[in-house]
Amino acid sequence: MSVSDVKSAFQRVTADRKIDVKDVDTILTSAGNISKEEQKAIKTEADKFAGMMEPDAKRKLQTKLGEVDSLRRDAAEANAGVQASAARLTAEATKLLTVGTDTKSFGGSQIPDAVKTAVTGMLKNGATAYDVRELKPDPVYDSSHGEPEMTVEGKFNPYSQESNAADSLAFKHTELTPAKIAEDMNTVQTYNVITGVKDNRATYEKVTGKGSGNITELYDEANHSDTFARGRGGQKYASNFAILADGTLHAVPAARRSKADPGLILTTASLARGKQMLFNGHIHMEKGVVTYVGMSGRLCKQQADGMKFVDPVEIIKAWGFKTAPGLKVTNEG
Repeated sequence: MSVSDVKSAFQRVTADRKIDVKDVDTILTSAGNISKEEQKAIKTEADKFAGMMEPDAKRKLQTKLGEVDSLRRDAAEANAGVQASAARLTAEATKLLTVGTDTKSFGGSQIPDAVKTAVTGMLKNGATAYDVRELKPDPVYDSSHGEPEMTVEGKFNPYSQESNAADSLAFKHTELTPAKIAEDMNTVQTYNVITGVKDNRATYEKVTGKGSGNITELYDEANHSDTFARGRGGQKYASNFAILADGTLHAVPAARRSKADPGLILTTASLARGKQMLFNGHIHMEKGVVTYVGMSGRLCKQQADGMKFVDPVEIIKAWGFKTAPGLKVTNEG
């Protein structure tokens, strides 16, 4: 936002000649990512309208503004770590994407030369390999998850998670390839299917059958005793997916939990596991055919600001996936 948005917010909330706790939420939210200039403007405007501010509101504003500088320092420290590891991660991916060499993905699959050629060509044309641990430099007052809080957001994904590549988040389990999808669809297996939630614990039904080859949205916040459990119909993955720096597709497990990080609800950012990404968003699949690819809103914003990203559909086709006619990337911004 801007300093003018902050001033406008103060004008709105003081129309009734008082500033209460709810008004403080409005003021802080109006700033968006709170820059140093906006931080100064909030303090200046608060002093100007000090006579209208209720005691609880004054305390809340002082407390929240007191968190801004600390969070800004935390973001700078985290981004310094990201920068320090960038050269190593880039070199690792570059080696794996060398055309004409026998290389395997993070998940252990052979990387086809067609994929290597597609990815390296896009990177040479300016596509970005990014680290989801990178944070926006300025904190934001986030009111999207219940009680508002001052926090820092990821630059490329709202959640700057760093997960471990173990259990259901092992690279070999989350990796999508045509061969793995076909094998799952052609193999009779016994697995648990998520049937519901009781006392915040997932309930299951044991099923014997083949994988469906379907991927659609699955919203699951339950705790799981079986982190490899599937969605109804044998759906192995949720639609949250990413393309990692080695050119491979990965999707969040249907159970959205991993014993390696038991308290963490898995999101698209969880798929990074310390590696760089080339793309993240959503994927739909119907009986093994890719029917939808969406670019996450955060990437859409970066793209609108001039940043380039890979074409996920081209990479999907290079892997040999079957795709719906006319498949294109949907902007989810």
